[in-house]
Amino acid sequence: MIKCGLVSATFKAKSVDDVIKIASEAELSAIEWSENHHIPPQSRSFSQELRAKSLDSGLEIAAYGSYFRLGENMDFKASLENAVALSAPLIRIWAGTRASKDVDLELYKKIVEEAKLCTVLSQDYGIKIALEWHKNTLTDNALSGLRLLEDVNSPYFRTLWQPAQNMSVEDRCEGLSLIYPYLENFHIYYWDSSGRRPLKEGKEDWKSYFSLVKRDHYGLLEFVKNDSAEQFFEDAKVLKGWIDG
Repeated sequence: MIKCGLVSATFKAKSVDDVIKIASEAELSAIEWSENHHIPPQSRSFSQELRAKSLDSGLEIAAYGSYFRLGENMDFKASLENAVALSAPLIRIWAGTRASKDVDLELYKKIVEEAKLCTVLSQDYGIKIALEWHKNTLTDNALSGLRLLEDVNSPYFRTLWQPAQNMSVEDRCEGLSLIYPYLENFHIYYWDSSGRRPLKEGKEDWKSYFSLVKRDHYGLLEFVKNDSAEQFFEDAKVLKGWIDG
């Protein structure tokens, strides 16, 4: 079952109150709150207040969307502190800054070891880590992403998934099937060669992806055409219609 929600970075320029209002008016279930855009670094009290605002509006916390990147000597604890204060069940991180084909063995080993250390820290708070599924990182293809997930080898080290732009629907489904045992949430949007499109145009694609779903996940909307709130409301209605149907 998919629980419909929102990635707050969809509306980077809007306040947290505006994002909550949009999600509530769209009758969504949850929000992935984004670091930097809506939660300042190392802002424990702000994160606690944001959690209360979200819950008071009937919205669950799906995740804390950090911009921590493995292999870059960044401070994971700074992001984890916010996630703990937000009581997020999951913290999103990035699998480096290079395409998988450009990561040599030395850097790969560094990323794996750092991922293991981060997982130990997050596990102490009962928070899972999930990789952003994204180009120019080790998750730019399913085999590379799966290798990292298997090498870290922890029930607290998981992944998100979204459709890569440079692949066919068939290839995306094959990759999703490979990494599905590690999957937490979906990031949901529809693009074609011209860029962002209304979600309704991606019905057949998402029907294929959702056919692989075997347990509960958050499905979090992002990348709305023209960053439009009106388009977002339409996309949210479309997504809920797919799920209810």
